[in-house]
Amino acid sequence: MKEWIPRIKELVDKEKHFAVARVVKTWRSSPRPVGATMLILASGEMFGSVSGGCVETSVVRSALHVINSGEPELIHYGIADDEAWEVGLSCGGKLDVLIQPDRDFSWHSLFNAFEQKESFHLITSVENNFEQFSSLNGHYTLTDEMNEHVVSGKSGLLEKEGKLYFLHTFPRPYTLLLIGAAHLTSELLTLAAWHEFETIVIDPRDQFVKNSFRSNKADQMYAAWPQEILPKLSLNEQTFAVVLSHDPKIDDPALQMLLSSDVAYVGALGSRKTQAKRADRLLKQGVSKEKLNKLDAPIGIDIGSQSAKEIALSIMAGIIQVKNRKHN
Repeated sequence: MKEWIPRIKELVDKEKHFAVARVVKTWRSSPRPVGATMLILASGEMFGSVSGGCVETSVVRSALHVINSGEPELIHYGIADDEAWEVGLSCGGKLDVLIQPDRDFSWHSLFNAFEQKESFHLITSVENNFEQFSSLNGHYTLTDEMNEHVVSGKSGLLEKEGKLYFLHTFPRPYTLLLIGAAHLTSELLTLAAWHEFETIVIDPRDQFVKNSFRSNKADQMYAAWPQEILPKLSLNEQTFAVVLSHDPKIDDPALQMLLSSDVAYVGALGSRKTQAKRADRLLKQGVSKEKLNKLDAPIGIDIGSQSAKEIALSIMAGIIQVKNRKHN
């Protein structure tokens, strides 16, 4: 749902009614994960997907009924049979979709959390009354299992006191930390914006920081040495760091600090020969082999990249691969 919040805000501001369809449970090879969201307007216009096309027509039909009636619906979709008119999933999976009218949600609280870049969660009773609880942390007593899901950022159906609830979690944005400002940095910022990463650029070369960016700028930019800024940042498991200045005076101190931190990923630009020299320097500077093994270098998935755009794509693909393995 998070990617559709700007669109939702626009609809709410214009007082247009719509329905929100969310995947609340999946079995086997479901095409979309739990939490996948689709918006359906009274006109039939839709945004997003709950199945990649298998059951969307049925969901739209049900959503229009929900908009008119104001009553939520929980619908189960199973495996399609050989009949062309049977609604189902050809992939062999199953899923449950919860469809609710827009007025079930406390949107302004959710908008505020989104704008403040806070983590938040929605809790919905999916039995009988479909009651919508808090949009923000702290407004509803969570069980230990619910708390574990909130911390891990996982959404799912959970029980409390014999009743079934859908816990929909929204972690704060991931951070892409870039050491070095250059043309490639600018391309990475474009991709980071597409994938909703917060971005930080650090480079002591003032002219690089001031003159390297055109289409996208970082959320935070520092014309300073990494060792001056990194201690002030939250280097946690939501952070993905890329080192690409090509200057050991800039890169090496940053790598020493990043490899000793809790960041989810550290990658460095350069050839295998460059990485061999870098590894030798870092070992001599006291970085252990265990910590050095955390470093992804040469960085990026091998797609035969030629241009800066393609190199940035290979790097971002590698970061998203790690993110999805760690956090899903």
